[in-house]
Amino acid sequence: MENETSDSHTFTDAIEMSKKPTYEELVRKNEELEKEALRCRQMEKALLGKESQYRKIFDSAMDGLLIFDRKGRIVEANPQACRMYGYDHAEMTTLSREDIMHPDYHYLFEVFRRETKARGMFSAESKDVKKDGSHFYIEIRGTDFNYNDRKHVLAIVRDVTERKRTEESLREALSSIEQLKERLESENVYLREEIELRYQHKEIIGQSEAIRRTLSQVERVAETAATVLLIGETGTGKELLARAIHRLSDRRGKSMVTVNCAAIPASLMESELFGHEKGAFTHAYTRQIGRFEIANGSTLFLDEISELPPELQAKLLRVLQAGEFERLGNSRTIQVDVRIIAATNKDLSQAVAEGRFREDLFYRLNVFPIVVPPLRERRDDIPLFVWEFVREFGKAMGKHIETISRKTMEALQLYPWPGNVRELRNVVERAMILSGHGTLTVELPALKGPDIASESPRLEDVERHHITGILVKTGWRVRGKNGAAGILGLKPSTLESKMKKLGIYRPNLAEMP
Repeated sequence: MENETSDSHTFTDAIEMSKKPTYEELVRKNEELEKEALRCRQMEKALLGKESQYRKIFDSAMDGLLIFDRKGRIVEANPQACRMYGYDHAEMTTLSREDIMHPDYHYLFEVFRRETKARGMFSAESKDVKKDGSHFYIEIRGTDFNYNDRKHVLAIVRDVTERKRTEESLREALSSIEQLKERLESENVYLREEIELRYQHKEIIGQSEAIRRTLSQVERVAETAATVLLIGETGTGKELLARAIHRLSDRRGKSMVTVNCAAIPASLMESELFGHEKGAFTHAYTRQIGRFEIANGSTLFLDEISELPPELQAKLLRVLQAGEFERLGNSRTIQVDVRIIAATNKDLSQAVAEGRFREDLFYRLNVFPIVVPPLRERRDDIPLFVWEFVREFGKAMGKHIETISRKTMEALQLYPWPGNVRELRNVVERAMILSGHGTLTVELPALKGPDIASESPRLEDVERHHITGILVKTGWRVRGKNGAAGILGLKPSTLESKMKKLGIYRPNLAEMP
């Protein structure tokens, strides 16, 4: 019996011993475990490296970065966000989104939650509160992401207080302009027979109602800081009006700076306006100050603004909005205080429709548009211009002109002057060269179509002249009380038909007053 039990134990022990790993198996298993441990350490090191890299990006971001959990609590904030709100990191991570929102904007918290749940992201403008109790405006954009294996929201916060202040200033300026327009309309300034002007404009020739109406607008807007857009055909004297606005403004102590956007190559325009540092581009051998810096505290006149290259329109818009820019080759932001007067002989609204001009820049420039009347709408001023040019050229040429025939002056007044005052000046200069002493003899340029400078002008030319004169006096109002149709004794539809037949069109570059 004892022998049987002993044999049974021996057999069991043999089986148990056969299950134990051999030394070689233990060594191999240990090597596998060491390799696995090494791989885990390498993965951990790589993850730590990635985490460090992401942390550097997170901490060095120029915008404020906040991480919220699903309940809106702040679980992480970068240094810029802490500076923005005035808290240190430890304090920041004890707050929630509602703690830093202005009470008037708490309703947005539910909007954030709803949009994040529906679309995984949100974007809005809000007013937030700093640690010291002051408030500021922000633009916040957020998106869903996983953080520590849980759903969180990463929010990018940007301080837009300055932009809001600029917008508020613009709204106030627009409100002031609107009040000014309403007051002018209520006083019926533009429809008076006699428009009283406060100043003498020695550089600007003319006493017609059209130019007096324009000068009245110039005087009123000169007292403000509003941006002005002068709209008129080539040769109508837009630069003279720009100088008048500057001369009557509180910036007259400094010279007005002028830039012709059509005369400077597109490749040099940015440097011309904003300046450049030495070495900013090929042949930039010295540092150059741009026109905006030169005009700081004064007025910048941008002639032929429609020719401004598209790539510079955004930069000009930024200067108009915030008064800041950077020189080429320098990242430092420069602040300037410059009043802009722009001029164009093109229809900017059409350029906007065709995609050649930025819509937001157009509205920035079009705060107070002034339509400069062409010479054909100022026919009563033509004799004044002619005699002024006769005196100017007579002095230079040593000639003395005493008379101009009635027939000649009538021909000058009936001529349409497509080149406006500039063309008239050239015609008088040529006439002074060809004329002897005593009487001015004028040879008008040839026109396509009828010669309206002939001794017997055609009936339709006289009719066109008369209708245009009435329309100018009524501010181009056809219908209603004191409209041109009533003055002419015609039905409005009949007058409109005649205008179309005679080629009389109201200037469509901007609204006449």
